[in-house]
Amino acid sequence: MFKTCFSAVIFLRMCLGVALAQTTDTATISGTVADTTHARIAGAEVRAHNTLTGFERIATSNAQGQFTLPGLPIAGTYEVTAIKQDGHKVTATYVDTKTGGTPTQVSADWCLCTIPASVLSQIPMNVGAPMKNAINQIPYMAALKVGLQMKRRFWEQDEQIYGGVTYTNQPNTMIGYPQWDFFSKGKGVLLGSYCFGTPAYIAAAKPPEERIKDALEYGAKIHPQYKDEFECGVAVAWHRVPWTLGCAGFWTEESRAKHYDNLCTMDGRIVLAGEHASRIPAWQEGAVTSALDAITRLHKKAMSA
Repeated sequence: MFKTCFSAVIFLRMCLGVALAQTTDTATISGTVADTTHARIAGAEVRAHNTLTGFERIATSNAQGQFTLPGLPIAGTYEVTAIKQDGHKVTATYVDTKTGGTPTQVSADWCLCTIPASVLSQIPMNVGAPMKNAINQIPYMAALKVGLQMKRRFWEQDEQIYGGVTYTNQPNTMIGYPQWDFFSKGKGVLLGSYCFGTPAYIAAAKPPEERIKDALEYGAKIHPQYKDEFECGVAVAWHRVPWTLGCAGFWTEESRAKHYDNLCTMDGRIVLAGEHASRIPAWQEGAVTSALDAITRLHKKAMSA
């Protein structure tokens, strides 16, 4: 396991501005090396070491202090079971979800945690009451999506629909049309259903095959071509996915006024990031801007420590 990352928790082992990019099999760590005066350091050696396999990769910062460590093999899939901080470090305990075995611990100077609050609320973590209460009070929305692959883009060819959404008064709530590859030949994929709340709970109680069948029935009332053009589909209920347990954090004006600042403020050596820690909830934009803000504040604190 790389010391800089595991599961949804990113650790900063040095005072580096670090960004992590992950693919299916490998990850890339890139960043900038600077001293306590924020002056960039050229020729610094940056080392990534996998404590489980012994794999190691070394990079040297360039004239601007920048470095890249590409092609880092991802060791596996892990579940965080505890996060503990003291005055000097943060220690996380995790288990391999595929092999099980004895829990493993990894420590670092700081922790940037992106675990959704719906999951984080169930993980022991010694932060103060203000942050803990903020984490615990965020409810997560139930949501379900159904994707439908069609033999052809009939909505464009027959009905001149190019992108956009059809809202319905049926349990599928809406149909979404792809906003790319206009006029292309061959297959196409529709968002056949995107429902929230009670309709999502009802649909999620059924097997995926029945969710897809229902989406076809609802959609055929709007597009008669549905059943003839349908090839295959997929259905996902976000509130049933164990590492998210919901679509997004659901804030009210009252709960934001009482808890939002406490959620985002650093607690010792731990800072949180994600769509739930932003003012643009349920969107990737919110997650990214939250992460940039959190890492900037963490970096500033680390450099001044």
